[in-house]
Amino acid sequence: MAANDISADVTVVSIPFSLAVTPDGAKKALQETLKGFDDVTAGALDSFSERQLVCTYLCLHWIADRSRTVLRHGPYLDTLPSPERLMTPLHFTPNELEAFKGSNLYGATLDRRRDWEAEWAQCRDVVAAANPTWGEAFTWDRYLTTSTYLSSRAFPSTVLSSTPTLHTTPSSYPVFLPGIDALNHARAHPVSWVVSDRTSTSISTSASPEPSISLVIHTPTGAGSELLNNYGPKPNAEFILGYGFSLPNNPDDTIVLKIGGPSGASAPVPADVKFEVGRNARGAEPVWDAVLAAIGAQYGDEEEDSAMETETSVEDELCAADMLAEMAQNLYDRLPPFPPANVAELRGQVVDMLDHYLEGQRDILRSLVAFAQEKEARALQRAKEEGLDVVEEGEEEEEMEE
Repeated sequence: MAANDISADVTVVSIPFSLAVTPDGAKKALQETLKGFDDVTAGALDSFSERQLVCTYLCLHWIADRSRTVLRHGPYLDTLPSPERLMTPLHFTPNELEAFKGSNLYGATLDRRRDWEAEWAQCRDVVAAANPTWGEAFTWDRYLTTSTYLSSRAFPSTVLSSTPTLHTTPSSYPVFLPGIDALNHARAHPVSWVVSDRTSTSISTSASPEPSISLVIHTPTGAGSELLNNYGPKPNAEFILGYGFSLPNNPDDTIVLKIGGPSGASAPVPADVKFEVGRNARGAEPVWDAVLAAIGAQYGDEEEDSAMETETSVEDELCAADMLAEMAQNLYDRLPPFPPANVAELRGQVVDMLDHYLEGQRDILRSLVAFAQEKEARALQRAKEEGLDVVEEGEEEEEMEE
């Protein structure tokens, strides 16, 4: 909270780079803490992911002697929420998680738990090899807590570049910025990240000559009001899975789709390709192209003459439109009901997250069905203009009944 009125364009928090928790710094601390067992830890630490390095480093603050100088983020850990206050799906009760069954988020939660448990087991084995007592204390709950801190509080390392940005890159990695990460999210809240180096005079002072990262808020904040950050545009699926909160009527909501079909090098759509569609069918065109390509690969005939190719193209479009609409409708029908039958057993915050999430998913899928119907109407109009005789599905069913 702001103790006094704060005008616009003011730096509200700043920390030196040296205070950040980075994978490289975590690895060096682990090497020092586990010193004496280099034959066990050397190769293992090299194989750790950035999350494993940072989370193992943070966990050691709870199970090793904090007087070790390399374990220097204990005071920061003490300021973070206790495990009981974490609200991501991996902290849901079984009944709460079951309420999401049938959604992409339910499957993503199971995938995340499987992946994180495998990481934890690998880290625990390395710690236990160096110190069996520490290994016993290196519990799944502790690793889950630090992993949740990482998913909900870390920023991409791109914020530490000379031109700070929240956009990730293939080479970026998560970093903790103690103090800065205490600010909650407000969508579209105008903020700027500013990096100062030793030669900068805009923010650095004689008391902090080393490079620093600062957050500037561009709107006034009244005394007693909460200081807010902007985590960037994210869908509720990401907010719930990674942060443990959601936004009502989130304009940035999306659904992730995969297009089934033949696999292999010759497949029209690679099996690992995913498509993200937002509200008002934003991003649906690539999905349409993929469905159309899959239909063409399944029913196309390269030996058809040019006259037949035009007719087949229209037929492919009609078939693709029907397939896309059916896919979206099936996903819609699979979504869990709201409110769930066991709503009385769920915490209020979980009920809100479920409500906000399902509203976005249903709205997107309805818009995708409408998108497919529009494609179908255009294909029928094209067939009419080209004088092609196309029997619509409803008419075909009536003829069969007769």
